[in-house]
Amino acid sequence: MPNISAHLIVSKEVGKRLNLDSDDFIRGNLLPDIIDKSDSHHKIKSSVYLVPDINYFLESLDLSKDLYIGYLTHLLLDKHYLEDYLGKIYYNRNVFIDGKIYDDYNYLNYKLIKRFNLDINYFETLLSKYNCKIKEEKLKYNLECLKQKKEGITKYLNYDSFSNFLYNISDTISKELVDYANKSSKLYVRLR
Repeated sequence: MPNISAHLIVSKEVGKRLNLDSDDFIRGNLLPDIIDKSDSHHKIKSSVYLVPDINYFLESLDLSKDLYIGYLTHLLLDKHYLEDYLGKIYYNRNVFIDGKIYDDYNYLNYKLIKRFNLDINYFETLLSKYNCKIKEEKLKYNLECLKQKKEGITKYLNYDSFSNFLYNISDTISKELVDYANKSSKLYVRLR
């Protein structure tokens, strides 16, 4: 799965494209990685990786609410990242096994935050005010990752390629959300 800054970037970009700039939409983009729920991603096998089962969530989430549209946005990013980004570069290799990709995330977070002009204090405040079963240690870990200013050489991810992927995949995810809205009476009306 991509790093937290990637999810914040996509929530910001999709939010702009679809006029979904509510706090709940942004929270929903982060929930799958910080809630106390073992099946928050409900994964299925796809080539090398376990990816979110989008159909499962389309049937089980209340997509009339911004929070859950954000949740779906998070899962769509995870799916595209694993299948369309990592899956195309490392098509026959699981890059999570040696754990070095997490170092890449830490090296890229600060650069991505600056490039996409993310307000980390806003996200921290937004998440700390949410009342649900958040795993405090997961939230704390993710916020610490955002605040680090680590430098180093990445092993798996190229900054330019990855940041371009995040920007471009935001278009794809926006279109997918509109398509889901057109096919479902449950999805938020303003996406239609």
